[in-house]
Amino acid sequence: MKIFQIILPSKQIFIFKMNKKYLIGVFLLCLMATSTAVIGQGIPPCKQIVEKMILSIEGIETLRYTLLQNERIKGEMVAGKQDVKLSLKPFKVYIYSHVPNEGAEVLWVSGKNGGDALVNPASFPYINLNLDPYGSLMRNDQHHTLHKTGFNYLKGIIEFALDTAGADFGKYFSCKDVVQVSGRACYKVVIEYDQFNYLNYTVKKGQTILDIAEERLINEYMIVSINPGVDDYNDVSEGQKIKIPIVYVKK
Repeated sequence: MKIFQIILPSKQIFIFKMNKKYLIGVFLLCLMATSTAVIGQGIPPCKQIVEKMILSIEGIETLRYTLLQNERIKGEMVAGKQDVKLSLKPFKVYIYSHVPNEGAEVLWVSGKNGGDALVNPASFPYINLNLDPYGSLMRNDQHHTLHKTGFNYLKGIIEFALDTAGADFGKYFSCKDVVQVSGRACYKVVIEYDQFNYLNYTVKKGQTILDIAEERLINEYMIVSINPGVDDYNDVSEGQKIKIPIVYVKK
């Protein structure tokens, strides 16, 4: 289970849950309007809510927010808190960590530093490091890379869910109600894929786990976890048989 809460300076809050067993578990879209006004108006059609959210994400050029997360790592729930500054065109991201590794900083700029991130670990060896965002040090106990910072990754998963649902939108999407989160009124949207399963996949020439996950919009961490013979994101070879989820998660 992963629980993410993104708090923007405007006090908008986006919360989404992803369950390792269960496409996107739940995402809450917290509105700028007052709670009373939203509740009084009733809930708009679910598809309209989702499409408006996607349009809002497409209009984002820069973001500054605090990310609160709770992820299951090696069987234990691990908390995290980071301040994030993000620019999308060109892609630039700065992350300041509060929990864990208080004081650690990461800066990555597209086309700079040979593709490496500049990292201040705020601990031993007490010098700035140039690290590969896809390397083992930065991916250690991390479900996602810094390239998935912001809302575009979530947007891609939801768009894939929309494409999968097609004319059967109501079979997979539901808007349960308006809920209160940190004093804000939020639409609660649930996406559930009852046919969730794993399928056998043959690794193609030159593919890594990241390539497979990005091509099919599935979770690379889940692929590594479900395959005992795969130890990291590069530990596959052409012709190898592995199992992959058919969608991101079930619910």
